[in-house]
Order: sequence, then structure tokens, then C-alpha cells
Amino acid sequence: MSVRTLTMLLPACLMFCAAEGLAQKPYRGAEYRTLGTVTYGRLEVRMRSAAVSGMLASFFTYHDPASPWNEIDIENMGRYTNEVQFNTIVPTVADNHVERHATQFNPHAGFHVYGIEWTPAYVAWQVDGEEVYRQFGSHITQLDRPQKIMMNIWQPAATDWAGPFNSSSLPVYAYYDWVRYSAYTPGAGDNFTLQWRDDFGIFDTQRWQKATHTWDGNNAQFVTANAVLSGGYLILCLTSNTTSGYAGGAIPDADTDPPYPVSARAYDSTIVVRFSEPVTAASVAAAGSFFGGPVQYAGATLRSDHRTVDVAVRGMDLATPFIMFTQSIQDSATPANTMGLKPIRVLMPLSFPIRIDVGGSGDSEFLPDSVWTVTKQYGRIGGVPYAIAPATTIANTDRPGLFRTGVHGIAGYAIRVPNGRYTVTLMLAEDTHTVSGKRVFSARAEGREIVRDCDLVQQAGALTAYEPVVTDVEVLDNILDIWLWASVDSTTLAGIIVERASTPTGLNQPAGPARQPAFTIYPNPLNASATFAFSQVSAGSAMITVCDLLGRVVDTLDLGILSPGQHTVRWQGERVASGTYFCTLAADGQHLTRRMLLTR
Repeated sequence: MSVRTLTMLLPACLMFCAAEGLAQKPYRGAEYRTLGTVTYGRLEVRMRSAAVSGMLASFFTYHDPASPWNEIDIENMGRYTNEVQFNTIVPTVADNHVERHATQFNPHAGFHVYGIEWTPAYVAWQVDGEEVYRQFGSHITQLDRPQKIMMNIWQPAATDWAGPFNSSSLPVYAYYDWVRYSAYTPGAGDNFTLQWRDDFGIFDTQRWQKATHTWDGNNAQFVTANAVLSGGYLILCLTSNTTSGYAGGAIPDADTDPPYPVSARAYDSTIVVRFSEPVTAASVAAAGSFFGGPVQYAGATLRSDHRTVDVAVRGMDLATPFIMFTQSIQDSATPANTMGLKPIRVLMPLSFPIRIDVGGSGDSEFLPDSVWTVTKQYGRIGGVPYAIAPATTIANTDRPGLFRTGVHGIAGYAIRVPNGRYTVTLMLAEDTHTVSGKRVFSARAEGREIVRDCDLVQQAGALTAYEPVVTDVEVLDNILDIWLWASVDSTTLAGIIVERASTPTGLNQPAGPARQPAFTIYPNPLNASATFAFSQVSAGSAMITVCDLLGRVVDTLDLGILSPGQHTVRWQGERVASGTYFCTLAADGQHLTRRMLLTR
């Protein structure tokens, strides 16, 4: 394979060469990289790339030096005004997995947030907070080396990949507003915990370095003068080989993109629509904002996250998908950007009870196993399916066949459901070990413990069915999340049963009388202020207490006597240092605690 072909296939950051040993390059580029490395986590950046053919701006991870090769890429090619490219690279050239993702915006016209979730089980990419693509499979297990977090701008020699380049377009700039890193913490929160965020106010020499190298197939030499920090932005510059630095003016950072619908899913008598960014309640509630299909529209309500809308409908057949139209939705920018007419397919829900044959092919009662992606109604996260001999006896069950298949090393399972309360049953059996202490693992559903340090041989015996149950599992985001993690060997799972705790109300809400108030915090993480949103079930007093990790009270909000219904309270955090806090709502005779992360 020629160097040119290799560069085209594996574009981001390979074949590094010392600058002193290379002939003069025609252009100067820049790269900003962490000094330290990370292994797994969520990596996010807010950036605006450049609309010039023949060059690219990137955000990626890289194992330095490239032996063995580990790399995860987000690359914005200047030649395309409606796409971003994703890629993973592992030790063999053949294992190169490029995905060209179409966007509903021009990535060079404004700032957008891009993210990478890197775990032992999968790599997923996000755009503006929404997962848009996920890779899993045997090559993901090779992405296990510590990697640096990097951003660069350069001019590839491979015109069939990058497009033709005209030097008269120089200088070219890519802008980065911030980068943040969350560690992979299985079993805690959403499995990721924020570690740091850099807003590029200064050149933090304890965290970052400016690169001075290049490689064959890169027509740009990286120089430190082309990585500029100005006005709270990192600016990566592509210039001629006789000029360096940023020669532009004020950095435009205005929202010019209208919102668009990301997904629409039916639950009971509600269609839950997710938008690409925060939208206004008035535009959502306006007549004619949602229409189409064999249903009657009865109003729409914006949730507290300002991106999710509950559209109430009548006459919906939950077995028949259809196309819905939405229009005239406005974002919260000043002036507001207004969305034109957008069609979106409404996906139908699963039927209850939901029974899943994890690792198996299913039958008349149990659904076949699936791997989780953004398009699926349910699926597993990570793990390797297994099957034991069909004649193997499984004790303590009348469905032995279900327990003869399963998944080892499973990290989690996601199931789309209406918001509400559920009873969750896990179906487990030890198929490998015959003595205790060889496999120990834990599992939670939406934070509620199902098993803790479970040793199946000790609990039930080898080749014996064990079905732990957890009740009163509350779902608030339409996805029931089940997480598993092992302290000895690996996790195992053979099946899942999900049952509704009570009869649905017909609107995407918990069924029956509310038994406790809901309590959410947004934004979270925050850097200045947050909104506490909660429901008061009955008239009475309410109080919110904010405590630090040592349990010390840092703020108290005595809200007095409140009427039943929804309430919001604004909290200002200027007097509180950055860190993790626990916020407790005392209302309706109960206490609900949520974790809040304050960053500066």
C-alpha cells in the first residue's frame, strides 16, 4: 500500500516525523494535544471548522507512539458543508472504520458540540448532545491503549479524500470553544463522571502542549505559533510557510442554525419528540406546530430540558408507524431561528410485559436479543453471546432453554418505555463455574439495586436459574437503563422481564396517583446557575438543601408552603466553589437527592 493510499484511509495523525528531518512543507498547520492520556471516557468539544476544500479540522484521540495503533476520530472536512466523518483505527490497516454522517447544518457556519463515548464495549459519537452513530464488534476490544486528546488542522496530499486545495484561500482557521473529559465509571450515574473542562482562557501548560511535527502525506508542518488562544477560544491556523498566527478579527459565535427534530417515538397517547437544541414553549404549543398521520393532535408540552416535547394525540394505533410533520419551532437564540417544515417518522413502542431473550433468538413470548443503537427500541451494551449444550439441565425453571444462552461481559441493557414506574426481573444462571468466588457482579436499574456482589453459585448453585426482582423503578427519560459490572471475572445475563407497575394514564407520565415528587436539575453540569424543577404532589412545605461531598450544608432554600403541581426555583452558585454537590428536596413527607456538578 502506498503512503498516499495509507494517508487517505487513515488520515488523522499517523507516521509522525521529526520536523528537523523533513524538507520544507508548503504550509503551516497546528495541533493541540494533552500531555497526559486517558483510557475510556466521554470526550466533548465545542468547535467550528473551516469551509475550504482540501483541508480538515479534527478532534480525536491517539495512542502516542502509534504502536500498537489506537485512534478515534471526528474529522470535519472543509469540502463538505453537510457532514462530519467518524473513524476508529486499530493495529491493522484493514480495521479502519470510516462513517460519513450527514448533518442538518453546516459545521463550518457555526459552533456545534461533538462527542466521543469510548468504552470497552463500544465507541459512540454524539452531535449536539445526541448520539448519532455507534460502533461495536471485535475491533473495539483492540481500542484499549491510553490515548491523548488532540485537535489539529492540516492539508492532506490525498485530493481524492480531502478535495483540491487552492493556497489562495489561506489563511484558514478552526475555532474551539471548550473541551471536557468525563471518565468511564461503570455503575455511577450514566457511567461517565466529569473530570475536567478547559475553556481555553489560558494556555495550561500542565495539561496541553503545542505540536511541532508532520508526516508524509501532510502538506503542513505543525508550528506552535499556529495554535493561538484568544478571547476564550483556541484557534488552530493553517497558513503559508512564510506566515504564522491568527490574523482574523473578533470570533463570530452566534447561533444561526434553526432546530430540527431528532426523533419521534410513540408512548401510550403521547408522541415524544426530541429536538436538536433547546426550543421555546410558545412555539411548541402553537396550533399547527405538529400535524399529519392518522391521529388527532390535542396539544404539546415542553419538558424541563427544553429539548423534549410531549405531543398529546388521540386515535393512535400503536402498531402502525406513520409520518408526522412539524414546523415553525423556534430556538432560544436572539433573534430566534425558526424551523421550516420537517417530516419525521413516528416509531411505535414495545408491548408489555417486555420479555427479552438476552443472547438468544427469542420465541413466541420472548423477544430476540439486539445490540443497542440510536435506532433500536431495545438492545444490549457490550458483552459476548454464549450458548451451552442443548441437553444441559438447568434447575429451578420451567424455561431451561432460555438460560442455556446469554451474554458474558455485558455492560448494560437499554429499553425504550413510557415514563413511569416498572418492575424489572433479571434472569441469571451460572453456566461456567461450579465453585463460589469465581464470578461476582452487581446490577442496577435506573439507580435501583437489583443485585450487589452476586455470586450465583453461592446464591443459587451452578446451572440453576436465579431471578432477582426490583420494584418501583422510575423512568424519567423514556429509556430504562440497566447497568451491570463485575468485581470478579465478568457479568452474565440470560433474560430480562419488564412489567408496568400500574395502568398507564394515556399521557407519557407515571401511572396512577403520584407517590413521590419528581426532582430534576438543569443544566447539569452547570457553571453559574441552575434550575431546580420538581412536582409537589399535595399542598405543603418544601425545602431544598445543597451539601458538599463532606455533608456540609452550603445553601438552603426554604420554599414555604406550596400548592400541588409543578414548580421551578433558580439557584445561583457564584458563592460556591467548583465541585460535586448533593441537592435534597424535602417535600410531601419524602426526601429526594440528586447529584449536581458545578464547573468554572
